[in-house]
Amino acid sequence: MSGRFCYRCGISEEEGGPLIDGLCQVCFRKENPALLIGEEINTELCQNCGSYRKHGTWVDPGTYELEELVFEVADNALLEIIEDSLDERIKKFEIVSTEELEETKELPVGTALISFQPVNWHIEHFPAIVTYEVRVKARIHELQRELHDERKKVTVYVRQTVCPRCQKFLGGYFEAILQIRAEDRELTEEERKAVEKLVEEKVDEIMRKDRMGFIQDTIEKDEGLDFYMGSTSSARKLAQAIKERFGGTISEAYELVGLDRQTSREIYRTSVSIRLPKFQKGDIVGDKRGNVYEVEHVDGRGMNLRNLSTREIEHLNWKTVKRERVETLDHEEKEVMVTSLTPREVQFMDMESYETFELENEKPNSGLREGEIYRLIKVGSRYYIRGKKEE
Repeated sequence: MSGRFCYRCGISEEEGGPLIDGLCQVCFRKENPALLIGEEINTELCQNCGSYRKHGTWVDPGTYELEELVFEVADNALLEIIEDSLDERIKKFEIVSTEELEETKELPVGTALISFQPVNWHIEHFPAIVTYEVRVKARIHELQRELHDERKKVTVYVRQTVCPRCQKFLGGYFEAILQIRAEDRELTEEERKAVEKLVEEKVDEIMRKDRMGFIQDTIEKDEGLDFYMGSTSSARKLAQAIKERFGGTISEAYELVGLDRQTSREIYRTSVSIRLPKFQKGDIVGDKRGNVYEVEHVDGRGMNLRNLSTREIEHLNWKTVKRERVETLDHEEKEVMVTSLTPREVQFMDMESYETFELENEKPNSGLREGEIYRLIKVGSRYYIRGKKEE
């Protein structure tokens, strides 16, 4: 009675189990390893910012503590090689703990479980070296009676370099200038600090998605602030964030700065300008109807205005501000004391000249009190109570 035999070792099918592609069970697993991986892997870590290459792209690390960072980079490099080194018949794999792998006895066809752990390392100097033991269990053919169970030692060398972003940053590279100005005035010190704080917060957020979103330099000028940005898109995002917080208008200008040697395309540098509104808290403004207001608050949505005649707070969005032709008003301001108060008139004394004068009491229930000092403003020929003098 004749039978089939493994062409590699000669064992019969009765002894060596069902043949797979002419090979016994043992020879099939030897001739068809689940993991085809070399003994050494080289990877790079940016010595300046700690980023490393992941699937061909430089990414920021999850930690900046040196030992954890080295293992993060080494683990990532090993995982990428494992993913690219599995037998093509393995359609699905999962990284599991050593304990789970040890307990696994059965797997569906086309599935692998992988565990790895460092067994030796030194990270005192670069290149840092981490040696792993990698273990794989897999089933790649439906006739397999036993799973592939392979162990391999793989050494990862983590070398230092400088990533492309840091090369550009250290070389003084910038792609755009974000200019912060105010319309028809200079930025106040309070605005400068608020803008700088907002930019600092937003840059960290932007750089999680745009590695070139760094600030190369910040230049303070009499008229405002200039931020030299690593990418145009980051400058635009910051301008939009500033507009949403403070209001204003955004514009762009372009300057030809050179020619790309590889593509022969023209290279432009972008200036992204955000102009904050001319209005500030405390400004006296008027509209086309002759209403006089004090500006209470300014932000990206519009302005809160206190009508100095009715004392009521009104909110105008920026479209309404433009439509109502709101503008700052020339005015005089003085401190006055209420010396006499009747339902018909109020007598004031100028606290600088000590002269007295009377005004019609338009709002008998306005809350004025004799002996109290108030701020009075004059717009044209008309007076308005701005408010009580602050202590």
